[in-house]
Amino acid sequence: MSLVENQISALREVDEVWPGVSAVIIGATALGFYFDMRWRQTADVDLVVALTLDEFPDLGARSGWRRHAKREHEFVSPSGAKLDLLPAGARLLQEGRLQWRDGSVMSLEGMDLAFEHAEPHVVQGYRVLVAPPPVIAILKMVSFGERPAERERDLEDIAHLLDAYVDESSGRRWDDAAECGEFDLAPAYLLGLDIHRLLASDVHRAIVSGFLRQIESPESTSHLLMSSLGPERWRTEENPLARRIDAFRAGMKRGRGA
Repeated sequence: MSLVENQISALREVDEVWPGVSAVIIGATALGFYFDMRWRQTADVDLVVALTLDEFPDLGARSGWRRHAKREHEFVSPSGAKLDLLPAGARLLQEGRLQWRDGSVMSLEGMDLAFEHAEPHVVQGYRVLVAPPPVIAILKMVSFGERPAERERDLEDIAHLLDAYVDESSGRRWDDAAECGEFDLAPAYLLGLDIHRLLASDVHRAIVSGFLRQIESPESTSHLLMSSLGPERWRTEENPLARRIDAFRAGMKRGRGA
């Protein structure tokens, strides 16, 4: 899963609206640049742009574009592509939150990592910036922590990353994850290792530690839900999520000592 033609067309038009402004693809669409996403599909493109809310014009005023009646960040392009656009300029990133005009508030914690670590990809001759999987995992931790009752899909994506972050042919399973000790836990270990290498502030570290507290207790609702949303092969394992949380923590610890 990557981008299809009408999504590329919509992103080109966004470039015309904000020429020279950094825009980074996040969310499940970003993961689709790195994984086949067999566990779920998404029709939306989540895009974070380096703008203030005041600089965020109404795309719905452009010919053929439609804005959601209640959700300010949701747009549909003339060709039918669905875009979720989030302004996150320097001042908003510093504040760590975005308050929409209707009064609703969205956390921007960790969003600075999307801009800092964005990777270029070319699709059908069009260059886009995409946040890499460790950054997406952190942003999904923020999203779930903010609205746990509404964000099951974030738990699902993180669960699958714990199992699919590196494939079985990756040399990192034998090199970077050698001390992990268990081949099937290497993806979780390496995800923890790579996430720790990104954590540049106390805010970043609090995001990860807070998420782990939410899911680590086997009796917690979040742990049970995340276990049920994980890969099919978890059904035949004993304590699959707990084992991967331990491996993830081991990777984080290795990152601290590197």
